[in-house]
Amino acid sequence: MGVLRKIFKAAAKIIAGIFVFYLLLSLVIIPLIAPWIAGSQATKILKHPVRVRLIILNPFLLRLTVKGLNIQDADKQAMVGFDRFWADLSFISLLEKKYRVESIGLEGLKVNAALGKDGNINLLGLIPQDEIKPAAPKENPAQPQSVNPATEQKPGVSTASGTGALPLPLVVIDLITVKNGAIRFSDLSVEPNFTTSLNNINLQVTNLSTNPEAEAKISFQAKLDDKGVMSSEALVKPFASPLAFENVFKLNDYALGVLTPYVAKFVGHKVKSGKLDLSMDYRAADNRLKASHKVLVQSFDFGDKVESKDALNLPFGLALALLEDSRNRIDISLPVSGDMSKPDFHYFHLIGQVLRNFFFKLVTKPFAFLGSLVGSESGSEEFGYVRFAPGQAELSPAEKEKLSSIVKLLLERPKILLEIKGSYDPLVDWRAIKTDVFNNDFRILKEESKRPESWVYQELYQRRFGIRDLWRLTKSYRSKEGVYDEEKLNAEIKRQLIGEGNADKAALFALAEARAKVIYDFVIAAGFEVKRVSIGEAHECQASAGFVPLELALTVYDNSSAKN
Repeated sequence: MGVLRKIFKAAAKIIAGIFVFYLLLSLVIIPLIAPWIAGSQATKILKHPVRVRLIILNPFLLRLTVKGLNIQDADKQAMVGFDRFWADLSFISLLEKKYRVESIGLEGLKVNAALGKDGNINLLGLIPQDEIKPAAPKENPAQPQSVNPATEQKPGVSTASGTGALPLPLVVIDLITVKNGAIRFSDLSVEPNFTTSLNNINLQVTNLSTNPEAEAKISFQAKLDDKGVMSSEALVKPFASPLAFENVFKLNDYALGVLTPYVAKFVGHKVKSGKLDLSMDYRAADNRLKASHKVLVQSFDFGDKVESKDALNLPFGLALALLEDSRNRIDISLPVSGDMSKPDFHYFHLIGQVLRNFFFKLVTKPFAFLGSLVGSESGSEEFGYVRFAPGQAELSPAEKEKLSSIVKLLLERPKILLEIKGSYDPLVDWRAIKTDVFNNDFRILKEESKRPESWVYQELYQRRFGIRDLWRLTKSYRSKEGVYDEEKLNAEIKRQLIGEGNADKAALFALAEARAKVIYDFVIAAGFEVKRVSIGEAHECQASAGFVPLELALTVYDNSSAKN
């Protein structure tokens, strides 16, 4: 019994010593030494001053806490930092061969990012130069490659995640939180400088796991420039193959005046007013991506004009007037879809292409944009023309329907003016006019004379060219037997009466003006304001597909601050 008592006493002293050692280590030694070691080593690696106020490790609870980390630039300005970081591990899960983290948290995150005038972002300076490696030279396909049998991939075996890959260890993170974070970004490459910030950042991620069937939930909230509320909710299976997720992102009440530096640079105007609401909905399953983007801009208006060598020579004022409705709102919906299994699939390229096509059509083909709103021939630019039959100034039912659609769309866009430019084709229209004249003269003379058609043709020819020219013409169509080929003679007479002679410019101008006037009367009768429609100068054009096109033009009010 005495021996056992001595053993127990010795064991108790050892355990107590270990306990005291861990207490000293976790409560005294690590808090005193670890901040200095971590700061000095991080400073050497990052080449920037790093300060750590406190590091606490609780070996009994497997809890690590880091407080007051701050990374500074050469001017002693804070770049990245946080008030507190913590990580709680699960000792029991380690015994079950499962790597489980009960919680990871970050409180008071602060990031100050800046794009310099040289085009470099300051945070890139935190990346060790050893990590930036030059791209490997491309191999010559004609040169045989050596194969290492030990690393050669066998058929049916994949070294990537997915079928045939080595299974990932089971890692579970119950909770990831970011509380009260702030990110500030400054663009010094534009004048005036652009600055934006995310404040009150709160992020929560639950049930993150390497289990492909596990679904993580992500919730995010922040305030953008203290003027907009940003939120996002997502469900994602990050290790599923193929990737599956659902995400809804919203931005409400964002004041667009903040964007003045960029708008002034590329548009040449300041932003006077405007508020943005943005909603994006994404769904991905079975390698198919479906996304919708809804943009609502209220009371947007350009401000004073500014000089900028980078300003684009595009009709932004007209584009704005086309987008705005009668309540001063811009409501845009842009769906996007794609096959993520294709090797050439790149999301940003896809969304960029959709945006580029939308805004290119808006600023370069305004009538095609209007046509797309009503599904007219896939938004064809034909929506900006009214087609007339040669020589005529009457609207067909199809053109009346088109004009009705245009009037309806423009009534909802009160800043837009409509200009009607009368037109004529000097060849097609003049031939049609002379054909109508010939047919009318032929009908009247035939009814009055009661004579055969051949006599009527020759009489009309004689009135136009004279008796001698008629003798010469008829002689060329008389056979040796003295028989006339009346059918060919009549056709030639008609051809000459219609085709010979110069076009009457006055008659063609009158036709062009009549066409413009009939459109003007129609749109006024349809409810369009007189002060918003005008008739432009008549001009020549070229007929197409058997019709003569009359061009419509859109402009904006002269008193608009964003005049086209």
